Amino acid sequence: MLDVAQGGWKILFQEARAIDWAILIVDFLVLAVILWLDAPERFHRRTVRKRLLMVQKFMADGQQLERTAPVAAGDVDAGVAATWVQSVQTWIHQTHQSLTKHSVQAGMSFVHRKVSADIRYGGITGHSNARDWYRELLHHLDNLRNIMEKADVYF
Repeated sequence: MLDVAQGGWKILFQEARAIDWAILIVDFLVLAVILWLDAPERFHRRTVRKRLLMVQKFMADGQQLERTAPVAAGDVDAGVAATWVQSVQTWIHQTHQSLTKHSVQAGMSFVHRKVSADIRYGGITGHSNARDWYRELLHHLDNLRNIMEKADVYF
């Protein structure tokens, strides 16, 4: 038996030829290249998954605001509409800041306005300019949906 503590490694590599060393070095170089090419891709995918979770949370929060928009039917308190408008403004601001912190391109895409004509939303109350903010919410939700679908491009 080879005793490693007493120079067993010397005996193991004593008869190694130059070609053996060359093959060993090439094997290690190939392994290093594989790791060098694969590691950044794995880190990028992990980062994209984490950022996609963040975008999905913002999307869920925005959809909740969409569902709770104050409707024009019945007596709508102006205070409820003002609170909802403030919530939408806060959501837009926080979402934009967070997206810009992680990706300037995603932040810019989030605030992008389409060239198409805006539509008035008669089903939403007119108190506190809620119709206009409902339209803003829908524009930003659409932009956020596009970011979420192409997360690997933005992050």
